[in-house]
Amino acid sequence: MIDNSSTAVSDLRSMDLNLLVALRALLDEKHVSRAADRAGLSQPGMSRALQRLRLMFEDQLLVKAGKEYELTPRAVAIDLALKRVLSDIRDLVSPPTFDPASANGVLRIGGLDYEHFTLMPLINNKIRRLAPGLRLKAIPQDGLDFSHLVKGDSHLVLTAYQHVPPSLYRLPLFKETNACICAANHPILKQPFSKKAFKKLEHVWADIITGEDPGGVDQALMANGLTRNIVYKVPTFLLAIATVAKTQLAAIIPRQIALPFVDLGLVATIEMPFEFPYFTIFQYWHERYHKDAQHIWLRNIVVEAANSLNFGSGPRYEDAG
Repeated sequence: MIDNSSTAVSDLRSMDLNLLVALRALLDEKHVSRAADRAGLSQPGMSRALQRLRLMFEDQLLVKAGKEYELTPRAVAIDLALKRVLSDIRDLVSPPTFDPASANGVLRIGGLDYEHFTLMPLINNKIRRLAPGLRLKAIPQDGLDFSHLVKGDSHLVLTAYQHVPPSLYRLPLFKETNACICAANHPILKQPFSKKAFKKLEHVWADIITGEDPGGVDQALMANGLTRNIVYKVPTFLLAIATVAKTQLAAIIPRQIALPFVDLGLVATIEMPFEFPYFTIFQYWHERYHKDAQHIWLRNIVVEAANSLNFGSGPRYEDAG
């Protein structure tokens, strides 16, 4: 197969494409003076443009018919094609637009089970309502591996991680903290909180490799004279909650993923005599999508979903300082 791209570029370089603007005015006005005014040229300048166009197309294009000009058959044929060409060029250089109602495709969003559980149902509801042709795919986040986002295999990552590649943009969504949970029938709930009783608890830990948990949690505990005995590690927060509900183990996990199960009566919160430190949930994206109209729309949907989370008296990002 012969590649004609270099020939096409060479041909275009030999043409003055600015003449197409003058030609559009001449075809519409069929009058040199009026076409000059429309194109912002002087009358002599438009006359010179017409002469150059006649050489380019090897046709008179406009011919005198009494006091007016008429289009030649070649000019009539050019007229429709030129409208399409200029319209395509206008679309090419215009800022990109996005129509959710007519969009289709798959949006891939990475995160841990925390982000998928708390945010993705809300994001999905909004997309189903506004862009029914789009589909969502949840991508599991493997620790600090952001390669799927860098390579373009994902559109967004929702996470609290902050040590990320420099090619990524981020936007804070909200601030979160942790809660200590146990089975709804756990004996510790029948008595006032005591350090002695807490230290006797055995814990399940969601080992998600954040670099801050268990560090941040355990630092807060130690600052208050407490420690926890981790006897079981699981890879997700939801597995930790399921374990707590069926055992006498406790767990310290993010509040937003725990509270729905508290509301269902499956687990209960152990009221601690202090607050755990807050951390921020971000949305991350690669620079390739930074100015993409569909992606901007998606990021706004994520922000709306985050803003609709029910924190009760807990923190929202804008209130967290």
